[in-house]
Amino acid sequence: MMRSCVLQIDDDENDIYLLKFAWEQANVKPPLMAITSGMEALRYFQRQGQFGDVERYPFPSLVLLDLRMPRMNGLEVLEWLRAQPKLWGLVVIVLTASAYPDDVEQACRLGANAFVQKPGSHEELVALVQALKAFWFQFHEFPARPDHVLEGLSRPRLQP
Repeated sequence: MMRSCVLQIDDDENDIYLLKFAWEQANVKPPLMAITSGMEALRYFQRQGQFGDVERYPFPSLVLLDLRMPRMNGLEVLEWLRAQPKLWGLVVIVLTASAYPDDVEQACRLGANAFVQKPGSHEELVALVQALKAFWFQFHEFPARPDHVLEGLSRPRLQP
């Protein structure tokens, strides 16, 4: 039974695979779970459909969020997450290929806990995962949060 996870939100299957491989090499706990769209992320947090199974889809202790996704991009996901009072302590790290200063500024303004450009090599990715492990899972204290906290989150306002 999983009690928490790290949730990767990224539409690139290659990036998902590479991060999962680096995660396993760095032996990070809690486990890494991945979803592939902003809309799927909202369904996860709202416990809709398959994500209603809290044993299989536990509350994430940390989110790794890509910016460039179709339909609902990472900045829109971040804005929605930060608008949910029940998610006040959720750690969100933007992990993206973008290095545009405007993206960094906007992500930080919207409440990202960190902004990290995706590493260019496997060795750098493993080093990043080890750094995440060292800080977030060895030193950072996460607030206690039961799974039922996700009930009653607001619906997003999507642009047509």
